[in-house]
Amino acid sequence: MLMETTNRIRNPRILFAIDYFHRTGGTETHLAQLVRLLSQHGIVCSIVVFDLGENALVDGMRASGVRIHHLPVKRIYAPNGLWQGLRLAGIIIKEKVDVVQTFHQTSDTLAALVARLVGVKHVISSKRDTGQLKGPLHVFLNRRFKALFEKVIVVADAVGKAVIKTDGIDPSRLVRIYNGVDLTRFGPPDAQSAVEARRSLGFDKGDFVVGMVAGFRPEKNYQVFFEGGLKASQSIPSLKLLAVGGGPRLDHFRAIYDNEQYRSRIVFTGDKKDIRPYLAAMDAACLIPGGNEGFSNAVLEKMATGLPMIVSDVGGNAEAVLDGINGLVIPPNDTDAFCAALIKMHSDENARLEMGRQSRRMAEEKFDLRQMGKSHADLYRQLCGLQAG
Repeated sequence: MLMETTNRIRNPRILFAIDYFHRTGGTETHLAQLVRLLSQHGIVCSIVVFDLGENALVDGMRASGVRIHHLPVKRIYAPNGLWQGLRLAGIIIKEKVDVVQTFHQTSDTLAALVARLVGVKHVISSKRDTGQLKGPLHVFLNRRFKALFEKVIVVADAVGKAVIKTDGIDPSRLVRIYNGVDLTRFGPPDAQSAVEARRSLGFDKGDFVVGMVAGFRPEKNYQVFFEGGLKASQSIPSLKLLAVGGGPRLDHFRAIYDNEQYRSRIVFTGDKKDIRPYLAAMDAACLIPGGNEGFSNAVLEKMATGLPMIVSDVGGNAEAVLDGINGLVIPPNDTDAFCAALIKMHSDENARLEMGRQSRRMAEEKFDLRQMGKSHADLYRQLCGLQAG
């Protein structure tokens, strides 16, 4: 018995609960990276998913030995919700879980409550955006269930401010841990790779290529990207717009811009597993959401590639991109501001190249993926009364 207790103390067991895992989006990628990094710190991880779809991230985690449990929950308060809650309780007890960390609304409610009821001492919520898409019921539930959480991890200071205001979380419970980027996987391309990447997309050497890598969802604001870019092209004849991503709004924008009138100016790639060749083709990159942003992995990947950035002042964007240092920060939903930023960035090549160098430097110094993993591991160990690694 003593040996079993000692092993548990030396190797904290973390159960992550997440509402859905269908795609390789930001939260899904983050969780897959996190469990891999935590294993290097001797921390045992398992995952409960309430709505699971097979994908490469799930396959990779299972292949590495991570237990992934699918507990299909559609409505918390239906009989099935009660049954899956009982199953979750059994998993927590069987796996002798020390910490439960939740992602998204159902997990913040059902998984957190079950964890407390079966005696888990350490329950954490992970907040990854500013929450503009929450409805009144979600806000009500979050305020009522906030006492369940010992700590709330936020991915940016801006997210923390939103959580304090909307959910009523005590600031002393917040822990800010920035997302991280794999600095080996993402790096500045050599000259030949950049030339080949541009050629494969039909760009000429003298083109000024500005790209956005994001899902085609309403909050990502591709409308501003296309309208502001086309307006800037009147002053920058060499401007090309590269849109990398899939999603529910892709067909809408293709219907408008993927035609003879705009095809020489705008390139759609669709959804891509490996975005590095497309980043290599860019002279500058942007992410200009209108709201509900957290701390974008896509921004970090572009920074690690050595790209100067244009971002809207939403979520943690302005914490990653410092205006005038490694890019330009503009107001959200402002087509004219985006147009002006493009013109400014194009007008001074030396300044643009220096911004790109600063992007890479800041990625190395502040947003190394390994540091993100260590910060999480240290938090879990501290909660369990252990010394940080």
